[in-house]
This record gives sequence, C-alpha cells and structure tokens, in this order.
Amino acid sequence: MQVRFPARYAVDMRFAIRVATAAGAAFVIATLLQLPQGYWSVITALIVVQANLGGTVAAAQERAVGTVVGSVVGGVAAFLHPHTLLGTSVTLTVTVAALAFAAAGRPMLRIAPITAAILLVATASNGNTLDTAFDRIFEVLVGCVIGVITTLVVFPTTIDRDLAREARAIAGDIAKVLRGAPGRQPAPEAMRALLGAQEAIRRKLAAFEKAVADAKRAPGGRDAAEAGAALARALWRVRNDAVAVGRTLATSDAPRELLGQVPDDMILAVADMLDDIAAGRSAGQGRSKVEARLAGLDAAVSRLRHGDESVDIGAAVPAMGVVFALRNLAGNVGDLADRLGEAQDAGD
Repeated sequence: MQVRFPARYAVDMRFAIRVATAAGAAFVIATLLQLPQGYWSVITALIVVQANLGGTVAAAQERAVGTVVGSVVGGVAAFLHPHTLLGTSVTLTVTVAALAFAAAGRPMLRIAPITAAILLVATASNGNTLDTAFDRIFEVLVGCVIGVITTLVVFPTTIDRDLAREARAIAGDIAKVLRGAPGRQPAPEAMRALLGAQEAIRRKLAAFEKAVADAKRAPGGRDAAEAGAALARALWRVRNDAVAVGRTLATSDAPRELLGQVPDDMILAVADMLDDIAAGRSAGQGRSKVEARLAGLDAAVSRLRHGDESVDIGAAVPAMGVVFALRNLAGNVGDLADRLGEAQDAGD
C-alpha cells in the first residue's frame, strides 16, 4: 500500500526526514569515533538543521563559534581556579557574567555562557578540564558538519527557490485577507480575526527577512539574498497596502457609498492576481484584470469629482484614502510579480 501525504505537508515531511537523518548520522559517527559524550554531536545536529541551507549554515556558525569560545574560556577558568565549593562558585559566576556581557547583541556568542557553565559544573570534581573542553569542541563541530552536509544532501534545495516559495506562500496569505474585505462587517469578532490574520502575516514576513539574512552566510548566497531583500520590500508594501484598505473598508461605509462596488471589484481582482502568484502561475491575465479594474476605479473617481451633487468632506476623505491605497496595492502587487519572475529566471 502506497502512503500519500497532502501537498501542503510535503515541505514539513522533507524537513522531518532531514532532521531524522542528521540525528542518526551524528549518532553513528560519534559512536565510530568513540567520542566520550557523543550525544552532544546528536543534539548539535538536531539544533543546526534548518529548513534551508542559509539557516543551517547560520545556526552551525553560531553553535560552533559559541562552543569554541565558551569551551576555551570555561576550560581555562576550570583549569586555573581552586577546586573548592567557594572557588568553583565564584569562578562560575564571574565567567558566566563575562561571557553573557560579551554575548549581548552578538548571536555568534549566545551559546558561549551556557557552554562555559556546563564545562565548569561538569569538571568541578575532577581535573580533566582541558581534555573535557577539547572533547566538547570536537563533539559539537562533528554535529555542525553533519548538519550542514545533511542539508546539502537530503532533499537539497537552492536558496533562491526557498525564498521564492516562502514569498509565494505569504502572497497567498495576503490574498486570503483581501478576499474577506468585501463582506467584512465592523463587528468585534470580525475585527479580531482580521487583526490576527494581519499579525500572522507580519510574523511570517519577519521570518522571511531572517531567512534572507541567513542566506547571506550560505556559500554563493549573496545574489539570492539581494533578490530576497527586494522580495521582502515588495511583500511589506503589499501587506501594508492591504492593511490600509481592509481597515478603512471595515470602519467606514463612505467608500462604497461614493464609489459603489468598484473598490470591492478591485480588491477581488488583486486577490486573484496574488493567488496566481502564490500558485506559481503567470500573472499576465491577473495583471490585465487588475488594470481593467483600476481603469474602472479611475472612472468612478472622475464621476465623483465632476458630478453635480456635492460630496461631504468627511465621506470623501476615507473614500480617497481607499482609492490611494488600492492604486498603490495594484502597483506593488505588479512589482512583486516582477520580482518573483526575476527570481524564477535566475533560478532556472
């Protein structure tokens, strides 16, 4: 019997298999090398393996540098201090405080205080401090190397494709929020749901920016990171425009009273284009539809300006605000489609 998983779980399954492979390989290598505490190799491999190569390399660098610094400082302190309760307590406190101060704002050193503390406590009753320090460094480095190799070998992916996939997923989330705008009522529950969805997108964008920063550390990842930074800027603009449109339409009836269904039609056209982007389809048809809706929006604004009836300024302000946001949204979604198209061409 063949087991099939839904497509939306494919990425998670590949990541799970990659992590499991790294753990098993680390255990085998540590056992073959007869490392005294081989479980540190396994733990390190589990920690450093990430969903993309850039993240794995960044995590491996932080783990390796932090371990080396913590082991060296902790090993020297453990070797020099008197092995008494008071001596160990004072040395532990001073060493951890110094490394914590050095690690503040430096992710590379984040693990250093922990490594030094473990080393000092573990060697409090014996004198093999330097041997223990070197063993710890080697065990962690083995785990780091295995984690990076596993990421390269097991379900290998390219950085630009990883970033493009994540960007498309965020575009799909924004499309879902936009689709709810035409029928959304200013009820407390609806507004809470809207704010929750917007916050979820903001968190995903923050994670996307971190992935872009990690990509710079990966071998040959600088070009992909620059393209990813452009994608991040485009996604933020689209997200902010979608937030502006959604909040105005949810809190004021003026745009629909003055412009009719034109804003809703425009929103749905943009959502269709974002769905095409999210699915990896050509955005050409969606772009044409958005341009047609944009022309209808301009026509509605022209009728409003040149109409015989006077318009209340209190109603005109939110209506023009929505028009401005929709125009920006259309332009920024088109820019996002262009950036993703460039990324796909570079990947091919």
